[in-house]
Amino acid sequence: MIHHASLPARDPRFTAQTLARIMAGEAMPFPVITGAWIAWSGDGVSELEVIPCDMGFEPNRVPGKEPVAVPGLGLGPGGWHVALSTTVPANEVLRIAREAGWPAQICDRAGYFSLVEVWVDGVSSLEILDPKMLARYNETFTADTWRQILRDFTPAESGPEVIEILRARNGD
Repeated sequence: MIHHASLPARDPRFTAQTLARIMAGEAMPFPVITGAWIAWSGDGVSELEVIPCDMGFEPNRVPGKEPVAVPGLGLGPGGWHVALSTTVPANEVLRIAREAGWPAQICDRAGYFSLVEVWVDGVSSLEILDPKMLARYNETFTADTWRQILRDFTPAESGPEVIEILRARNGD
């Protein structure tokens, strides 16, 4: 279970407020890190910490202490992303994201499920699942279904080749 994640943003307050709208929740300051904000989910359980884009974390050298925020990292594309569920309908998520100036689109994942792909500041990927999308995701993407999928592939098969095989299998 992921309880929270952090992501960098050019304007943490604006980003947290926008994410809170997508998550049907609220945004609050996060004074632990100068300039940081938190976007809470509507149920008040999950949260995204939004830190200034020039900050990052490194381990604290003092045992038992929290990581240290350090300046100077900058904002750029990376491999990190997270899938979030929300009660907000997909078309509203798209509207909110586009209103914020973020690229967003509905994407199909090889016929298994769909999601709204939102790119915060054009570089940090969030996969948003509205209630209908979440139901399909929970039905089709589990450890058991993934084991079944993996049985059909050799270690040499990867990337676009596998995606095309999966699409064909699902009639896409």
